[in-house]
Amino acid sequence: MITHPAPSALLTTLGFLLAAAALPAQDARLEWLPADASVKFGYYMPQRLTLSATRPASLKKMPDGVTKPLFGEITFGPAESARKVIVLVDEPANGTQRLWVDCNANGDLTDDPPATWSGRKVTSKGRDSTTFNGTATLRMSYDGKEREQQLSLYRFDPATRADAKTMLLYYRQYGYTGEVTLGGKNFKAMLDDGRATGDFRGKEGDTKGSGVDLLLDLNGDGKFDSRSERFDVRKPFNVAGTTYEITGLTASGTGLQFIKSDKTVEETKPAATVIVGAKPPSFTAKTTTGQAVKFPDDYKDKVVLLDFWATWCGPCRAELPNLKAVYEEFHSQGFEVLGVSLDNEDSVKKLAQFTKDNGMPWPQIADGKFWDAELARFFGVHSIPHCIVYSGRTGMIVALTDKSRGSLLRTSVASALGQKVTTPAPSASAKSSATKSGRVAPAAGSGIAPEAEHPSVTDPLLAKAAAALKAGQLMSADTLVKQRQNPQAGSVKLPAPATTKLDGRDIARLARESYLRVGWYYLCTRCDHWHTKLAGGYAVAPDALATAWHVMTPPDTMKEGYALVADGAGNVVPVTGVVAADQRMDAIVLRATGAKMKPLALSAAEVGDAAFCFSDPLKQRNYFSAGIVNRFHLLNDNGTQSADAGDTANLRVNVSTDWGPGSSGAAVLDIFGNVIGHVATITSLKGGTNNTAWMTIHDAIPAQSVRTLLQPAASAAP
Repeated sequence: MITHPAPSALLTTLGFLLAAAALPAQDARLEWLPADASVKFGYYMPQRLTLSATRPASLKKMPDGVTKPLFGEITFGPAESARKVIVLVDEPANGTQRLWVDCNANGDLTDDPPATWSGRKVTSKGRDSTTFNGTATLRMSYDGKEREQQLSLYRFDPATRADAKTMLLYYRQYGYTGEVTLGGKNFKAMLDDGRATGDFRGKEGDTKGSGVDLLLDLNGDGKFDSRSERFDVRKPFNVAGTTYEITGLTASGTGLQFIKSDKTVEETKPAATVIVGAKPPSFTAKTTTGQAVKFPDDYKDKVVLLDFWATWCGPCRAELPNLKAVYEEFHSQGFEVLGVSLDNEDSVKKLAQFTKDNGMPWPQIADGKFWDAELARFFGVHSIPHCIVYSGRTGMIVALTDKSRGSLLRTSVASALGQKVTTPAPSASAKSSATKSGRVAPAAGSGIAPEAEHPSVTDPLLAKAAAALKAGQLMSADTLVKQRQNPQAGSVKLPAPATTKLDGRDIARLARESYLRVGWYYLCTRCDHWHTKLAGGYAVAPDALATAWHVMTPPDTMKEGYALVADGAGNVVPVTGVVAADQRMDAIVLRATGAKMKPLALSAAEVGDAAFCFSDPLKQRNYFSAGIVNRFHLLNDNGTQSADAGDTANLRVNVSTDWGPGSSGAAVLDIFGNVIGHVATITSLKGGTNNTAWMTIHDAIPAQSVRTLLQPAASAAP
């Protein structure tokens, strides 16, 4: 990724800050995070350290056995008393690369806690390379008190990059997190020493900014947008019409206070919240031909794709044939496209000719502001192509980028127009604008990603998955796919079905305790970052779990991947094999050893039985709903079928509990707390002259089908 250029520096003298009157009810309540804070920030800024064979003058004692040393020095701590932290990389010609960091900055590399440093081999386009990643915990004194501050370090293989031979990259893993009150309103907040200097006051007079930022979750979505929710601590900022300045900050990051500024700066407005199933943000604009557009009001009874793109964007151009095909197929039925171009002042001059030459008859909005295009900022667009599918018939957003590119665009549009489309309820992938598309905005704080961390996803499971992979606890995608075709059958002791009725509260508790997150931890082909793509699952035995087959189908953008299972506490559950699998049945059972899973019994159900489901639909974590068993049917025969139908691979059960994308594989429970099925697909039924959405059909895989799949491996527990 490319680091987003910081706004021009606005110098504020300390004398003014101290003289200004403090505002009432403006305060910060922040707690120190000494390590692993990068995931919470959602980004990082890699700092480049140049390595040299020249021994630093401050080095007093070397470790034994070093044969080919490279040295570097990181300046760290309060500006007026900063210290030199020596970094030593030993890369012997026929040995393993090693790392030492002078964590206490005393010049002695033999008295520090060992830094972690491990290599990761990756094969890309038939070429092997090894990237090294590690951490070191610095021990620095602030106001006479010692404090630990963790750094992450990584180094690329010199065989893959010309500059890698003398380059080491590092970034901060420490910071502050908590809340800030401004204007009587509380905001989730973080304080970030992004340049990893060890001084939270920031650098004064730097045109690129001070390097220290206050992050405020202004729109309450639980994330920090790098452009609209990130404020330089040395510059005034305007929230809700009031301009503030920060004072009182010490090098250690304590003493943060806010004062009202006599300067006037433009109010920072957070990006709109855009989610499937919600109303879209509204706006008015003019197209490149001068036509007024009022969105979404102008698209009543229409289905429209709001397409953020640019003529200079390769992936956008590659997507054009597919977009044109869908437009030509469905335009007469009410499908429209509204383009929002991120072309700059120069390329926007070619926009009209480009759209004409490429057969793009739909209107375009373009203000020539590149990544700072007003609508791009308003919608929080950080990468393109970025797509939003809106249905004027329901007034809701029906799909985002991950479901509106390639063949999925046709599926989303056809469904929104009322055509019957049956698709799997897919596992929820990480929603990161910096990872879904080919051209990524130069977002502030982003940079070259180390192999085992994704800088723009806040799920702490990423770090745990990286640690599990390093410990050899994750099964590779290749191994799982092979075993899925030839399962390793073995004994599975299924618990006997419960017979005591539970109330709703107890069923919810049981479902929550037994729920598993199941899917993939993988390196993406589009952005070279690590993601998780997870749905649901449930334990059927102390050492075995079940989910939907399609949940364990590797993502299309996987370069390298591993099966990932986690319990409700976020602990990684090691998968060791495939016990049974059936694609037609949409079911797979995995072996998991050394885990503390709570198994649920498989039981039969009948039409009219109460049903309950606990899952994470559309990333809405821990959603519990109730319904009933509606019917049983066969995929190849939509007529009424008995629950005892012999064709178990095609047998499905319709259940009226709620689920959505991300729910796949989650257990459906009965009133006794037994599993009667797991989430499989969703079908929207529409019709009539206005293509009215009549109902949504939820298909589950019956538990008795899974039990049949396990035979003869399954045996009843005593």
